[in-house]
Amino acid sequence: MKYRLLCCLCLGAMLLTGCSAKKTESEPTQIPVYEALPLPDIKLDIPEGYEATSSELCEKFYVKDDASIIITEDKNGPFDSTYDYSITALKQYQQVATTVEVLSNEAFDCVNAPLQTLEFRYTLGDNAEADMTVLAGYVTDGDSMFIVTCKSNTSTYAQHRDEFFTVMHSLMLTTTGYGS
Repeated sequence: MKYRLLCCLCLGAMLLTGCSAKKTESEPTQIPVYEALPLPDIKLDIPEGYEATSSELCEKFYVKDDASIIITEDKNGPFDSTYDYSITALKQYQQVATTVEVLSNEAFDCVNAPLQTLEFRYTLGDNAEADMTVLAGYVTDGDSMFIVTCKSNTSTYAQHRDEFFTVMHSLMLTTTGYGS
């Protein structure tokens, strides 16, 4: 039951995430990517090695080892603030997870729209049966909120972090008034 609730929470958080984050002190390494069109209104680059798959909860997402990249859309707009949406998503995690630690919550410009990124760690269970770190990006065209959720086990997150930021920095809206 907790696992199912966590999956729903992850999907909800993904709906609240979206684009790229501020560059950290070191530039991300060059990561080979391919372009993905997971939803008709956005496109982004998925790093090589990630395979497209699906589940009962998500039509299409990408996995590599213990890492995943999930793209979702919340069509219940209008949306004015990606920051407010990210805080709402964080509160959803806090209701379900045993612990939640915010690592960063920053606004950036992705290719053609403002992006809010939320990086955080959460655990489930008293003995931290699940210990995950998430980079979620939120971008809106005003009517829809697009959420890109990149996550892996905390023990391997550092191995995937540059790839996750590459995904965020590549996000582009293709809806009217945005992108090409």
